Amino acid sequence: MVHRLVMYLIRHGETRSNVQRRYIGWRNQEMSEQGRKQVDFLKKRLPELPKIYASDLDRCSETASILSSSVETTKKLREYNFGDFDGGTYEELKEGIHYKQWLNNMEKVTPPNGESFVDFKGRVLRFADQILGYQRNLEEPIVVVTHGGVIRIMLHHWSKESNSMWDWPIAPGEAYKILLEKEREQWILSQVEHITGS
Repeated sequence: MVHRLVMYLIRHGETRSNVQRRYIGWRNQEMSEQGRKQVDFLKKRLPELPKIYASDLDRCSETASILSSSVETTKKLREYNFGDFDGGTYEELKEGIHYKQWLNNMEKVTPPNGESFVDFKGRVLRFADQILGYQRNLEEPIVVVTHGGVIRIMLHHWSKESNSMWDWPIAPGEAYKILLEKEREQWILSQVEHITGS
């Protein structure tokens, strides 16, 4: 049984909505030219990567295809579904009563036509457990290309130190290289390297 695993958690390159500070969840949007440059730069800072698990949305599948020739896409790695808030900015949404309620308690309030935080977290962590369970080769890292919210959920879940998922900065085109160790059937984050675009 494997008790120690290396994993790369990679956020897709920048999109127009990222620049405009819009919520972008399940909406499909490709990377911008700047986003592609970010991923090309990141590739130079990474080793040759094996198979990548990626969100099926274009910004992630394209990022993954730049980094590896072997990509498996899945809806399970999609970002949080912001529902009716998707595509909006804080300034555009701030007067809405549902938006105010959600901002005040994101873990308990679900965006209209969106996804509850409990469902989002459960979806992400079930998939993480699944791919960790598949891994048998200690020499080969697990590589995931996904969205900021997904990466923060995973890191917060595995960390003994983290108080909040927002403790983990992850800009477009950045990555974390982590070492996970299994303690009493629980995966624990034991080493972290934040690979930034600078």
